[in-house]
Amino acid sequence: MPLNGLMGQPRAIRILGGMLMTGRIVPAYLFTGAPGTGKKTAAFSFIKAMNCEDGGSVREGNFCGRCRSCKNTDLLVHPDLKVMAPEDTVKKTGKTGNADKADNPDNAGQPKEASRVIQIDQIREAVDFLSTSAMEWKGKAIIIKDAHAMNVYAGNAFLKTLEEPPAGSIIVLITNKEDAVLDTIRSRCVKIPFVPLSFEVLRAIADKNGASPTDEQLGLSNGSASAMLNDTLISGRNRALLMFTEMVNGNKTHQWKDRQEMALWFEATMSFLRDMAVLKLGQGGTALVNMDKKAEFANLCKAVDIEVIVDCYETLFSLSRYFAVNINKGIVFNYTALKLRDVFGRVTPSQRGRSSASQGAFREGVY
Repeated sequence: MPLNGLMGQPRAIRILGGMLMTGRIVPAYLFTGAPGTGKKTAAFSFIKAMNCEDGGSVREGNFCGRCRSCKNTDLLVHPDLKVMAPEDTVKKTGKTGNADKADNPDNAGQPKEASRVIQIDQIREAVDFLSTSAMEWKGKAIIIKDAHAMNVYAGNAFLKTLEEPPAGSIIVLITNKEDAVLDTIRSRCVKIPFVPLSFEVLRAIADKNGASPTDEQLGLSNGSASAMLNDTLISGRNRALLMFTEMVNGNKTHQWKDRQEMALWFEATMSFLRDMAVLKLGQGGTALVNMDKKAEFANLCKAVDIEVIVDCYETLFSLSRYFAVNINKGIVFNYTALKLRDVFGRVTPSQRGRSSASQGAFREGVY
C-alpha cells in the first residue's frame, strides 16, 4: 500500500499514492483535518516517497526508511527540506519570548500576551529557500505547520510562489483550521482531507505505543491519536467541565492562565455542546464524545431547545477563530460566561446587556 499504509486515511492514501505512482505531482498541497489524524506523518511520508533512493519502494508509492535521503528527512537535516511553524511574538513590544510569562495575570507590567503567528519574514525566508537550486533532490520541499497562523501580510507574500513555484519544488501546508486559511492560499493548493480516526485504528495505534485506552478515552479523543495518548485527557476534560458548570451557575471561577488553556477549554466546551445536541436528537451511547457525562448533560440541557444549543456552538466556534491574534482573554471570559448562563442558566436584564456589549466589543475589534 502507498505511503507505507498510513493508518486510518484511505482517501488520502489513494490520492497521494496515485500521484506518486503516476508521477503526476502538483507543487502545492493543503493537508486539512483535526489534530492527531496523521497530517504531519503523511507530509513527511509523501516527501520521503518522492525522493527515496530505493527504486522498488518508489514504484509502489512508498519509501524504504533506510536510505540516506529517508534518514536525513526523518532527522530534519536534509539540505533540500525546510519545516516551518508559527513563532511566539508579542504585539506592540517587538519582543519575542515565553508566552507563559506574558500570559501570567499576576505579572503586572509584563509585555502583552504572546501570539503564535507565521510572520512575513518567515515566508520571505521560505521563498528564498525554494528559489535556490536543490542539492540532492529534484527540487526543494517545504512543510508549513499550522498554516492558518499566517497573517494577511505573510499570506500575500506567499501567493506568487504558490502561483509560480520553482520547478520541482513541493509545498505542503498543514492545518486543523481550514476556514482560517486565507481563501487566496486555499485556492492555489490541492486539498487533502484527513478524517477522525476510528476506534479500531486508535486501538491499533495504542498497541504500537504500549497503551491501553479505555472506551472513555477513545470517545474523548474525538478520533485524535495524540489526544488518546495524552495522560491528562480525562482530567483536563473534567477541569473544563467544572469551569463550564461554574459559568452556567454564575459562580466565581478563575480565568484561563494563557492562550493555550483558553483554546483547549473552548475545544472541550464545544464537545459538551455537541453532545447536548446529540441528546436532544434522541441519540446517545457511542454517538457521544463524553459518554460518561450523559446524565449530567441531559440535566443541563433539558429545558433548552436544540436550536439554541446549536446557536451557542456556532457563536463559540466563531469566537475561537480570533485566537490566532492577540485577543483579550478577559473580554472572552466575560462574554462566554454570560453567553453560557444566558443559554443554560438565568441572567438578569443588566447581565444580558453586558453580554451584548461584550459581543459588540469583539465585532469592533477590541483585542
